[in-house]
Amino acid sequence: MKIRNYSLLDEKEWVYTKALSYLFSPFFDDIDTTKTQFDPNFYKDKIGLVATIDNKIVGLLDIGIYQPDVSKTYLYYQADCIAYFENLTVHPDFQRQGIAGKLFKEAKKLLIKKDVDVLAIFTRESDSTNELYQKWGAELVCQDYLLVGTPKNLESCQYLLDKENKKLKLVGHTSNTVITSILREGHYLVTDEADLEKFNIDLLIKEFSYILKLK
Repeated sequence: MKIRNYSLLDEKEWVYTKALSYLFSPFFDDIDTTKTQFDPNFYKDKIGLVATIDNKIVGLLDIGIYQPDVSKTYLYYQADCIAYFENLTVHPDFQRQGIAGKLFKEAKKLLIKKDVDVLAIFTRESDSTNELYQKWGAELVCQDYLLVGTPKNLESCQYLLDKENKKLKLVGHTSNTVITSILREGHYLVTDEADLEKFNIDLLIKEFSYILKLK
């Protein structure tokens, strides 16, 4: 296995590798059709690595290094230089072979060389992934919930057809008032587990935020 810098010629294979990996993970809804880009208004530098076996991409890693003003006002930790772990994934056929660890080991050397103080890591509920980050020394700083569903107290409505204007007309069942929009299914960020009781939940995902100090 070889680890090298990402090349523009890698984009198509990069997208395929990430999509296949995320399809079977808690990040199934995070599917890119192009390579991740880092907005220079927020990031001053970046690290992009790929792991290859027989010239085939089997793993990838992307880290963005924040601009100084962003680093000093970052929500979870403030420092002179903070980096954000954007992507770390391994092709399903090559997982559990230490590839992620080797990618991170190489990236860590580059982060230290670039004088990064802290690496911020965001992930979702997965025992193996969270155990891996903790093994690397990451400290949990926040845990919340992402859910798809509707609030239990959301007023139901009836659907009517406004034939003259050729559009739907939504009328609240209780208030009998016209509603111009309604959230039938969406993503809600919930900070307190007790508040989950307020929702009819179709899908619940735990989210975790870590800080890995490099100095």
